[in-house]
Amino acid sequence: MRNLKLVHSVCVVGLDDIAGTQCVTVDCDTGTVYCVTSDRITGLDPKTQQVLHSVSLIENAYVSMDGTGQIVGIQYLPDQMSVCIATAQGDVILWNTTNNELECVGSVDSGLCSMCWSPDQEVVVLATGQATLIMMTRDFEPVTEVPIYSDEFGEAQFVTVGWGKKETQFHGSEGKQAATKKQERAGPALPWDNRRPRVSWRGDGQYFVVSSVRPDTGTRELRVWSRECVLQSTSENVNGLEQALFWKPSGSLIASTQRKPNKHDVVFFEKNGLRHGEFTLPFEKDEVKVVELMWNTESTILAVWCEELPPANNKQEEFHPRSYVQLWVVNNYHWYLKQSLQFGADGTENLVAMTWDPEHANCLHTVTAEGRYTQYTWSWFTDCSHGQEDDANVAVIDGATVLMTPFRTMVVPPPMSAYSLQLPCAVNQVVFAPPPHSNYLAVVLVDGQVAVYTFEKDSVEMDETVRLCAAGGIGFKAVCTLPRLEMFYSIIFEDTSISAAKFPLWAYHLTWVSNQCIVFTMLDTKGSRCILCQAELRNAEGQSGKLVVINTSDVEGSVFGICVNPRSGHVAVQLTDGTVLRYDPDSNIMLPWELLDGRELVFPQPCVSMQGCDIGGQEVVLGLTQRFRFYVNDVEVASNCTSFAVHDEFLLLTTHAHTCRCISLSTKVKDLPNLSDGKAHPFDESIRRVERGSRIVTVVPNDTKLVLQMPRGNLEVIHPRALVLSAVRKLLDCLEYKQAFTLMRRHRINMNLIYDHNPQVFLKNVETFVRQIEEVNHINLFLTDLQEEDVTVTMYTAAYCRDQPADNSEDKTKKVDTVCDMVRQALEKQDTGRYILSILTAYVKKSIPELDIALQRVKALKAQPQTNMVSAEEALKYLLFLVDVNELYDVALGTYDFELVLMVAEKSQKDPKEYLPFLNNLRKLETNYQRFTIDKYLKRYDRALEHISKCGPEHFSECLILIRDHLLYPKALKLYAMHSQEYKDISVAYGQYLTDKKQHEEAGLIYSKAGEHELALNAFEQAGNWRQVFIMSSRLGYGDERIGIIARRLVGSLKGKRRHLEAACVSEQYAQDVEEAIVVLIEGCQWEEALRMMYKYKRTDFIESDFKTALLENCDMQMSNLESDRKQFEQYKTRLVVVREDKERQRLDLIEGIGNYNEADADLFSDTSSATGETGMSSKLSQRSTAYSKSSGRSSRNRKKSERKKWSLKEGSPYEDIALLETLSKTITQIDQLKDDVSPLLKMLVLFNYETQAADLQKRYESFLQFIQKSLPVIWDNSNDHIGAAKPSMGPDSTVNSIVMARQHGERATPDVQIEPSLGIPPSLSKDKSWKLSTLEI
Repeated sequence: MRNLKLVHSVCVVGLDDIAGTQCVTVDCDTGTVYCVTSDRITGLDPKTQQVLHSVSLIENAYVSMDGTGQIVGIQYLPDQMSVCIATAQGDVILWNTTNNELECVGSVDSGLCSMCWSPDQEVVVLATGQATLIMMTRDFEPVTEVPIYSDEFGEAQFVTVGWGKKETQFHGSEGKQAATKKQERAGPALPWDNRRPRVSWRGDGQYFVVSSVRPDTGTRELRVWSRECVLQSTSENVNGLEQALFWKPSGSLIASTQRKPNKHDVVFFEKNGLRHGEFTLPFEKDEVKVVELMWNTESTILAVWCEELPPANNKQEEFHPRSYVQLWVVNNYHWYLKQSLQFGADGTENLVAMTWDPEHANCLHTVTAEGRYTQYTWSWFTDCSHGQEDDANVAVIDGATVLMTPFRTMVVPPPMSAYSLQLPCAVNQVVFAPPPHSNYLAVVLVDGQVAVYTFEKDSVEMDETVRLCAAGGIGFKAVCTLPRLEMFYSIIFEDTSISAAKFPLWAYHLTWVSNQCIVFTMLDTKGSRCILCQAELRNAEGQSGKLVVINTSDVEGSVFGICVNPRSGHVAVQLTDGTVLRYDPDSNIMLPWELLDGRELVFPQPCVSMQGCDIGGQEVVLGLTQRFRFYVNDVEVASNCTSFAVHDEFLLLTTHAHTCRCISLSTKVKDLPNLSDGKAHPFDESIRRVERGSRIVTVVPNDTKLVLQMPRGNLEVIHPRALVLSAVRKLLDCLEYKQAFTLMRRHRINMNLIYDHNPQVFLKNVETFVRQIEEVNHINLFLTDLQEEDVTVTMYTAAYCRDQPADNSEDKTKKVDTVCDMVRQALEKQDTGRYILSILTAYVKKSIPELDIALQRVKALKAQPQTNMVSAEEALKYLLFLVDVNELYDVALGTYDFELVLMVAEKSQKDPKEYLPFLNNLRKLETNYQRFTIDKYLKRYDRALEHISKCGPEHFSECLILIRDHLLYPKALKLYAMHSQEYKDISVAYGQYLTDKKQHEEAGLIYSKAGEHELALNAFEQAGNWRQVFIMSSRLGYGDERIGIIARRLVGSLKGKRRHLEAACVSEQYAQDVEEAIVVLIEGCQWEEALRMMYKYKRTDFIESDFKTALLENCDMQMSNLESDRKQFEQYKTRLVVVREDKERQRLDLIEGIGNYNEADADLFSDTSSATGETGMSSKLSQRSTAYSKSSGRSSRNRKKSERKKWSLKEGSPYEDIALLETLSKTITQIDQLKDDVSPLLKMLVLFNYETQAADLQKRYESFLQFIQKSLPVIWDNSNDHIGAAKPSMGPDSTVNSIVMARQHGERATPDVQIEPSLGIPPSLSKDKSWKLSTLEI
């Protein structure tokens, strides 16, 4: 649905050297245009409008001196920097443009009729006057010569295999009469046919076609030849075939023209000579003849050059025909006439030469008889309205018809439309008005008039120029607003001294900037200056108005594009060098467009499409080049952009990566380059895939529609998620819940967004929500879709940019329950009977479903049925749809209401023979025992215990079994009196259970509360609580002898637990054994306490016999341990440094691609490795992931045990560095805690005159501590930063979000060994120095 828009034109007038040009060619490197007349060849530079070269052909006798010489072909050869010319006399001339010399490289005596070079310019085909084809190389060496005419069809002759007859074949729409239809005989060539052969090459240079007139029949036919000049095929007989010929560069079709009795067609042939479609030219019978057909290099535009024929009754001696150039394009199997150029009929302005530019596909060069050269450059452009409240109209030019489609109300695929505008002549441009009348449009006609159409909603009569299509109405009723022709306007100049160069399309870049103001550009009469004109619409009486040019401004350069910001009304004018100017229509002043930093805006490359808008609070100019580079101001946002459009809140782009990108207009311009790489948050809704080659037609304002056109021409409407979410946000802000819900339901937006968008506002307006939604099914859909997560921070992160809330379980479980309760209350206020199903849904959806209340509501409905309400049976059926029938049966049973149970059971698949006897047996039981049985059946053991405890002593044994089986001891103790026998029995059972679980201390307390002091004593003894043991002994009344036995038994137990101080206390106070107490204290290194007891009981003899000996032995042991620990510490520290160096070296080798590693080596690399390393190890890590998944069923204890095994100190093991780090950390902690043992030992050594040993011990210990302090920075360097960091896991705690987010941040999602976070930081050393003795430092 794109039109051709003229973006640039160059006009050179007053050049006598090119007057009467016969052929033209272009140097694509320099842009020089070479024109050859009957007497000379001229090189023209369109940029400077100067003649660069000119050489006479008469002086060298290549053409006749009387000026009747004819040129049959011209071609510029860039490799030779020469122009090749073929004359009708038979000479092939080579003109060297560097030295301006002419050379005749060949001559044919019979003369030449045509010359055509292959696309690669390796060979040239010459058609001679003797009806032969001569093929020559680029060096003009003959290759072959063959006759043009032959009775043979060619190598591609069709083969008949003898299947069936013509009479029995299917002939399609022509019917059976086609079998008897005689083959049409082609008539002779038309009178105005010059009867010369035409040659045209296929784009790949493998084939060429020749159109020639047979000498025997006089008919024109086509012959296809191979590159070796071998005939391939001959066309079928076509009556009225004309001389025009051109092979489509893409190779699919050969174009020619055919005159029929009632119309004039452009016809197409395939390579095999068969017809393949046609289209009709918009001319009357015998009105014109087709001079040339030309495809552009991209095969997208077909130029048809026509020339008027003299009328049949013309008796004038002199007739000056008009010339027409029409540009046709095909889309969706329909041919559109996009541009029409009409040249004057005074004999000097008619067209004499034309060619497409070989480099720029949409650039056309034309030369008129008077020597005026004009260059036209078009670009593809979609003409659409840009208002906020308009119909999103799109206009498509098709000759004298403008096809209109309002995409806000309908989507009509081309070539159809909602309605069409029928104009008196061909249309060249369509311009839409700015807001607020953005539906208005101005149509520029080929005769220079401008037709203005307006829209009036109250208009009843249909304008006679408007044709309603089937898509635009049903019967006689229009389903869209139709325009009305206001008036035809003619462009006039208020200042009569100003005049324009009157050539086709002299006024271009028409832009409607305000209600009555239109600006456009033109060239002056000499074509040297570009003028920007400001015109005003002035109505006049009758059917014609005036578009009066009131202001003009000279432009320093040539205008390449004009656009208007629909919001601000500012006009941006782009020049051919990319410079952007700001034009003020009020003051008629044109100044450079300044950016915020003071720089002048210059596009790096000229942009064929422009649009103004606001991005990030800054007014910007958008530009798209022909090479798909998209700019916002001078910032390149995308290098593969195919189309763009501006929505209310988004900038939409389509790319060659077959994606559609929606960029928020609130984004800062400086941040835009970061959005063009196509990478986004995994839940970013701004990118979506589209069909290959899709381009934007329009985006409907204040809506979610984005209309795309596929390469083959059909339309596709999509609703980008970003636009949908934006519309939903606006509707929710306006409390338009009904529209928002409908939009979300249609586009499958999570219904949680209704609440999560603004929870406080929703809760305040729940009644409004219910009132608007109204439909029960819709309310049910909303409730069933509720979930605890906040979708604004999970699913729709990009649309809201909210932070993840703190993980608070209370808040998490509050959302669903709160919404369900609020909605249920609102529904009950509205109409409980009507919304009973929604009320049931609210009960069921809660985090803890209140199924029992829901069943009671169903039961109440059954008890009191009402008209116009859902029946109880339907409500129960709906409840069973939400909840599993077995679960609902259990809930009904748990209510102890057998009527409710039967009601549910009847709707289930349960066998009545099973549940009826069960229910009948329950009915017979006593109430408490009945409920106990039901609760036990439902596995509600707490409730079962409550009910069985009320059934009396006869059921206590059953109660005790229930308590033991389900460990209900604490709850059971609360249900019975403390001094009852039941309480004591439960306590004994509970104590036994705790004893079995090795919880002896708690078991002793339970026994003691129950009065079982003997059992309590044994439990406390096993727990090592010697104080409670002797308390229980006293309560049991034990004598001193028995207490002594217990005390000695406790001493041995406490010594085994290294509780020497407590063991000595028990031995002294309860066993009455002072000697044992002293020995125990000496064994436990409790030096001061042992010494105190010796002096208290006057047993100082132990000092010499036991105390000093133990003191020195302990000193020697401490010194030996310090020496061995230090040696081991130094060894592990050195090894750790070596291991880390090896790992870093292997990591760097892997990044450079020279490392070799096996599966075990894959774990040597820390999480600080680069992405390259991660990629290289992907296969190994996947194997580890598989192994991990197989072992995920292990218990946490076994997993930790297996992981510790990996931390082997063996050299070369995968986790040797972690094992070394853990060992060093433990050693440091142990050495630091040794102060508590060393300090009292030093004091005793000094007290007993062992200063030498004490000083040596203190020195060694302090030296070790200092060495550890210095080693901490070496052991805990930066390589430990990754230890303890949060890592994603593939285990049961991972989610899709966590894995995807981890991948976005470059983290590995493979399971790794869990390392204690404490290993990442060094242990803290105590700074207390009180353990040292200053007397030993002398």
